[in-house]
Amino acid sequence: MNESTLTSWATDEWPEYEPHEILPGLFQGGTHDHEAIGYPTPIGHYDRLGHQSHLTGNGYPFDLVVTLYADAQPAPWGVQETRFGFPDGPLQAHDIKRVVAIATDTHRHWQRGETVLIRCQAGVNRSGLLTALVLIIEGFEPAQAIELIRAKRSPFVLSNEHFEEWLLSHATDHLAASK
Repeated sequence: MNESTLTSWATDEWPEYEPHEILPGLFQGGTHDHEAIGYPTPIGHYDRLGHQSHLTGNGYPFDLVVTLYADAQPAPWGVQETRFGFPDGPLQAHDIKRVVAIATDTHRHWQRGETVLIRCQAGVNRSGLLTALVLIIEGFEPAQAIELIRAKRSPFVLSNEHFEEWLLSHATDHLAASK
């Protein structure tokens, strides 16, 4: 990463934790510190969507939450959640198989008209990887998927070069092999 990229991380371009809608019904976001396990939620605290975070999912805007950050608080009661924490580093073979399976399932939910949130810690790399895979399953070319996510969420999405390279070079083959 070059110096100008590192310098601009301190600007407003770094995404907030709040989710961004990538395509209708498909959101990508991060996890606030107070939404991590081990951080107490203040009584009467409202989450970024205006709902009390300790209540059930009634009124919560997502039907499915895909959580890729192991320390994130679970989704509210009554909301389906898929959880798979994995490192924000080079992809391991055992992680690839699960990520592809989760992307396939997530795409299926989204295509049924469910509103989906894909989240990780910062809402940049792991969530970007999975969101890109969902878009590739939808028919986007890998480079188009990355471009769309960066335009909708942040230019810093997929700043993990390992994830971006894997998407551009190997994702299509892994998705085809999983069918």
